[in-house]
Amino acid sequence: MSMNEFMFGHVQAPAGRFNQKFNVLSMNISGKSGLEAGGKILLPPSALNTLSRLNIQYPMLFEISNQQKHRSSHCGIQEFSAEEGVCYMPKWMMENLHLKDNDIVDIKSTSLPSGQFVKIQPHSSSFLDISNPKAVLENALRKFATLTKSEDFVIEYNKNKYYLKVVEIKPHNPSNAISIIETDISVDFAPPLDSKEATQPSGGSTPQASGNGSGGITFGSQPIGIGGNDKKKKTGDDSDSDESDSDDDEPKFKAFGGAGTRLDGKVGTPPKSMMGTSPKPSSSPSTTSTSTTSSSSSSGKFAAFQGKGRSLKD
Repeated sequence: MSMNEFMFGHVQAPAGRFNQKFNVLSMNISGKSGLEAGGKILLPPSALNTLSRLNIQYPMLFEISNQQKHRSSHCGIQEFSAEEGVCYMPKWMMENLHLKDNDIVDIKSTSLPSGQFVKIQPHSSSFLDISNPKAVLENALRKFATLTKSEDFVIEYNKNKYYLKVVEIKPHNPSNAISIIETDISVDFAPPLDSKEATQPSGGSTPQASGNGSGGITFGSQPIGIGGNDKKKKTGDDSDSDESDSDDDEPKFKAFGGAGTRLDGKVGTPPKSMMGTSPKPSSSPSTTSTSTTSSSSSSGKFAAFQGKGRSLKD
């Protein structure tokens, strides 16, 4: 302790730990059914006074447990408006703790690390039928303060309730829970419990989403093949034979390969192509050449002005 702290009293008292027992009741009994799809509880005003004296820091987080069933979870506080000795709790939270109305619940103050990553697994594939399930989840989590690993929780959207499971959290910690208040957290999804990816064994390991926690919605299913991916790969011999077959079968363009008709009505000699697109030597000529042009055609070269000239009078 410094001299200034000793003289002026600027010493912050060490925080104690809140630890009390309450009779638990369902949130519907409180008349605030809108809090059923959330992760916060109601406590009496006297609990606030005790927390203030203990110098509990915000956000106020709690560990709730059923000592008889050895079940525990974590939650936040919505408000201090319950009757004395009563704790109002969402029904899904009571089910996780195996609690019934008027059972005793132990509530202790706690601190949890801010979450960095969480993987959520929907119970039903119907959750994925929502146009934007990630946005719906992010909006619903505003009613929560904590998430506990391996715990089921409930959110509500369009008057429908969806059960979700916390599969993985980061950072890992002894409490197996994280705080999601005022923190940027990456959300990923595991395949729904009723999907084929979740039910089919894959080498003894549990199917997991293929994403890296960057916030995208990704699943463990194999990518769908796009046209042509399923074709058989060709070997070297097959490719050569296929190429030769394609050369034989595919028609080629032959420039000036037709038989011309002269003005006098007689059939003319088809000229050879000058651009290297002439038919293969194995192909037979389609027309009969005159004796004057046979020598030039046998050589395979174009001979300019070698044919016998004819006048229009002939």
